[in-house]
Amino acid sequence: MDDSSYLDLEQPGDRREKTSYFVLDSLLKSRIDCGFESNSGKYDEDVNVYLVHLLSSLVRGFWLGQPTAARDIDVFEQVRESTDPRFKYGVYRANADYLLLSTSLFTRSPYVECDGQRTFHGPVRDRIGRGKAYYHFASMFHERVRASSPVVARVLHRLSEDFERYVDVLFHMRGEYFHLYERLKEDQLMSMREDLFKAPSGSDKTVLASLRDEFLDAYWLWHQKPTVVSRHQLEEAISRLRAVDPSFEFQLPEQ
Repeated sequence: MDDSSYLDLEQPGDRREKTSYFVLDSLLKSRIDCGFESNSGKYDEDVNVYLVHLLSSLVRGFWLGQPTAARDIDVFEQVRESTDPRFKYGVYRANADYLLLSTSLFTRSPYVECDGQRTFHGPVRDRIGRGKAYYHFASMFHERVRASSPVVARVLHRLSEDFERYVDVLFHMRGEYFHLYERLKEDQLMSMREDLFKAPSGSDKTVLASLRDEFLDAYWLWHQKPTVVSRHQLEEAISRLRAVDPSFEFQLPEQ
């Protein structure tokens, strides 16, 4: 079977899990292809988990996040009046996620050739700078949320640090494994900001964001210390997230 069939945008529910596995496999292969292999120099499997969930949600047409803004001034205006660090974290995180995906997956090419060297062209460099800053602010405000997960803040910080490298990996992944740009029409790409970056109807965005963070935290703890207790905590986090987001799929390895 052609693995690319797992990325059909209108797929039966029983193939959701295959989508997640395909996305993870494509991401890991792309990181190797781009010379940015997982855990090279520092542990970053939690970043892979974050990106797989992000990309799988995009493929399924299900998105969790605040509405995004086109300019820095609009983003700052969204958070200016708020004193709630969770709200500010959500705004910066959604805008950073949007910049990461739009720059890598929905740009014809982020590169230009100069003296035989491939470099990011001007507008992309600007979006990269904004994305790095937004992930940094998202990480900073998440740390201020009461009882927040340290894992999520660390993931966002790593995405800020290595934003360019993840753009490179996801752009490579798009061309070699996803073929996603060709699957979507131009009008779908243009409406991505308005249509995808919204919470599902009738859902509480704060609850969903909290459950996603709880899952990442439980996954990291189980990965670091795979005991019966940590596995049970992860299973419970998966169950709670799946109850609110039925499209979420994560299969634990057999014991």
